Amino acid sequence: MKNALAGMERSLFWTLAFAVFAAVAAGLAARAVDRLAVSYEAQRSGYAIARIVAPEGQEALSTAQTALNAAPGVSSAAPMTAGRAAALLREWGGGEVQAAELPELRLVEIELEPSAGDDAAGDLVAALAQSGVTAEVLQAPDNAAGGGLSDRLKRLAAWGAAAFALVMALIVSLAARSLAARRREMVTVLCDLGATQGQVAGQVGQEAALLGFYAGLVGAALAGAVAISILLLAIPNARIETLPSMILPLDFVPLAAAPFASALAATLGARGGASSIHAKAARLG
Repeated sequence: MKNALAGMERSLFWTLAFAVFAAVAAGLAARAVDRLAVSYEAQRSGYAIARIVAPEGQEALSTAQTALNAAPGVSSAAPMTAGRAAALLREWGGGEVQAAELPELRLVEIELEPSAGDDAAGDLVAALAQSGVTAEVLQAPDNAAGGGLSDRLKRLAAWGAAAFALVMALIVSLAARSLAARRREMVTVLCDLGATQGQVAGQVGQEAALLGFYAGLVGAALAGAVAISILLLAIPNARIETLPSMILPLDFVPLAAAPFASALAATLGARGGASSIHAKAARLG
């Protein structure tokens, strides 16, 4: 068996490597979309507004702010300004709203902690009531401000990456068939010597598996290096030392799976090509 990286196989090697690079890059991009969607949904669900019903006056707002900041599950609370309210109304589908057109606000913005729980609004209403303030606590509506969008984006990114990876695997498999064509003379000789189709396919497939595995390692390494470079450039204050805290174990799945998937696709393609050549040689013989 020839060296899998010798001579003409170098061009095939780089063809496989760049196909793997593209597939891994798509997988990493899907992971990035997933992470961003989860982060956005956490920020969205961690936001609430308290509307003070009674009593009236600025003292009620101050009392509500103090009570909310002391309530469990609240990271911060502050009265809402007119400009902020107008921006939120525009964001939540309220049309073009000017701050000067708004009446006197009796609203308090609330940032919730992840531990706030599903019934955070009810807990906050109870905490305000204990301080003598009657209020309604509203969270971001499900049908506005991107409600449900994060789940749709995650599914779209995952299915898109999977489809792209399948296309790249098909390219790897078809490219690996050329390895069998380059071994046509060897396959013909082995057929004349009595080697079975499985034996011939196994020998060529083994060479293709080694080539595909090495190409997968290189392609995954290139994609990982590009991803790290993008992280360092795109995220403020990001450094090599901070990367471990930013990367989850699931983010390594596309990188770890690439060499084995590439080896499998290359093996299947090369074995199919070798079997075809063996069958033709056997008929001629």
